[in-house]
Amino acid sequence: MEKILSKEEISDLLSAVRHGDVDIESVGLESDPGLGPTGSSAAEICNLFKANSTEGWKLKNYDLILDSFARNYALSLSTRFQRSVHIKLEAMESMSFDALLQRLSGRGAIGVLQLEPLSGGGLLVFDEQLSFSLVEMVLGGTSDAQALVPSREMSAIELNVIRDVINSSCPELNKGFLQLQEIKTSLVEVVTNLRLLNFVSPEVNVVVARFKVTIDSLEGDITLVIPHTALEPLQKKQQIKAVPTSAIQNSKWQSLVCDELNYMEVELEAQLATLSLRVRDILNFQVGDVIDLGCKPDTPLKILVEKRPKFLGMAGVQGAKKAIRIMGRVPNGG
Repeated sequence: MEKILSKEEISDLLSAVRHGDVDIESVGLESDPGLGPTGSSAAEICNLFKANSTEGWKLKNYDLILDSFARNYALSLSTRFQRSVHIKLEAMESMSFDALLQRLSGRGAIGVLQLEPLSGGGLLVFDEQLSFSLVEMVLGGTSDAQALVPSREMSAIELNVIRDVINSSCPELNKGFLQLQEIKTSLVEVVTNLRLLNFVSPEVNVVVARFKVTIDSLEGDITLVIPHTALEPLQKKQQIKAVPTSAIQNSKWQSLVCDELNYMEVELEAQLATLSLRVRDILNFQVGDVIDLGCKPDTPLKILVEKRPKFLGMAGVQGAKKAIRIMGRVPNGG
């Protein structure tokens, strides 16, 4: 059993630490490097405020939104350039904005998006191969995968040339988000150097979705970047929808169905008896003939609802009109 320190021993220990007599940084480090000061496994650094993977932050069915955007945008580009365009979601992850900056080459076109009513906006990043190739295609060139990519940033004229191509992604992004919430996406500006743009702080976490774009033999990447802060309202909205709704919504649905059933029209038929006759006998009927139904006058009538026997009744008169009094239900459903 481990020894428990007394109040005096604790006071002396704190005093020694305060005056620097005990080096708290090196205490316990003489043991196995793989073990902590108490002999247990070494502690791992865990930052509770940053999520460096998709496990740290999730928006349910966000991949379905991105897939829808990819399909619609591919169709839009195919119609625009009259070429076969395929866009597929390759990867989705969560990282800090600073980590994203380290990945970008800084030579492609970047569309800065506004996503109303979401806050924080978004980015649509085209890699350099795709950016310069799109400029050639807009000007009437081919989609040659071997096109040379200049070792420079895109000029203002080149950015303006493909501005409309990037802007055409806005309505397709709206269609993708429509299954979760209606948004209005607009292109604010097109830049090439994200480091000069005050988008979000470096430590802010963003959701990064990378798409593989294939236009004939050309291949490139498009990256959609949206901060966590912009998507958090949608995440909370999903949580509200996920609250035990089975009892509440089902009861409302049942109440609605019952109300509507009260006004539904059905066919009601009273049947005393049935019999089979030959056509020859029917043709020989004369006025005054009596047809034996095989039942007594006081035999209950079967009342059919939509051709199904449900009740038993007696024929009579109500206010100079023929009527039926319901006497009970048909045993065992008829």
